[in-house]
Amino acid sequence: MAKAPSMRRLVRTLVLIGLIWYPVPATAQDYDAETEEVFQAVARIMGISIREEVPRPRILVGSEVDPAAFSRYVGFDTEGKIFSAYFPEPNLIVLSRWERHTLAHELAHYFQVMYWGMTANDPRDTIERQATAVEEHFRDQERMGDEPEDSSR
Repeated sequence: MAKAPSMRRLVRTLVLIGLIWYPVPATAQDYDAETEEVFQAVARIMGISIREEVPRPRILVGSEVDPAAFSRYVGFDTEGKIFSAYFPEPNLIVLSRWERHTLAHELAHYFQVMYWGMTANDPRDTIERQATAVEEHFRDQERMGDEPEDSSR
């Protein structure tokens, strides 16, 4: 049975939308140097060997995100508020603002899902504890980098 013209248009439109929203695998060249540094560091901290065939997440900062689309990803009306989160289905990290430690936290979630196969069925406190530990590591590193060097050593 042949598809009606309106059905073909609908299918074609859905395919185009899918192509636009489909997360394209990111390679190291797609991330700026600082993002790549955080990506590599989180992988090291978590004991992960990066595989280039595993798609890297798209990373957007709050101002680049449509609030309505964000609410759809979250699953409830956020009333225009954007917060940092990793969304496995579109393989997308949204940062409310650019911060290394927040990116590290969300990348930990990416690695949990994409490399360890964790799902929403895994204990939420375990998932968050691991990501928070990675985030704290980055906060500690930032604090240590801000301290003046002791010349007596």
